[in-house]
Amino acid sequence: MQCFECNTEMVFGTHPIETQVGRHVVVNGSVPHERCPNCGYYELDARAAELLELCAAHVALHDAKDLDPAALKFARKALGLSQVELAKKLGLTQETISRHETGALPAGPEYTYALAGLLSYENQAFCGVVSGHIKIERAA
Repeated sequence: MQCFECNTEMVFGTHPIETQVGRHVVVNGSVPHERCPNCGYYELDARAAELLELCAAHVALHDAKDLDPAALKFARKALGLSQVELAKKLGLTQETISRHETGALPAGPEYTYALAGLLSYENQAFCGVVSGHIKIERAA
């Protein structure tokens, strides 16, 4: 297959993929895909992209020491939930979720753990298998 961007021959392998989660970058080296060795262009199918986001959110919530509101919003969206839907699952109000995601109300550990629990449930098979190939870095 030729690269869409530069017409170089694509190479199949498990090349690292970076996902921005708030101010953190989660690097996942476990997703097999084709990538251009020249420009770095790659494509993932929709399910692989969804799993990558779920796993990145899961890793960030478990490993990051200082989650920012954007990371909490990313995690909710990775779950495919609206603020109202997440609030119902956690027994909170939509306003509380909104305040956590805007930074108006700092998210305590109980909120982060509950969100991580939802991500673990949705993502347990995938993330458990590849956890040795994923790391989190603080974005510059």
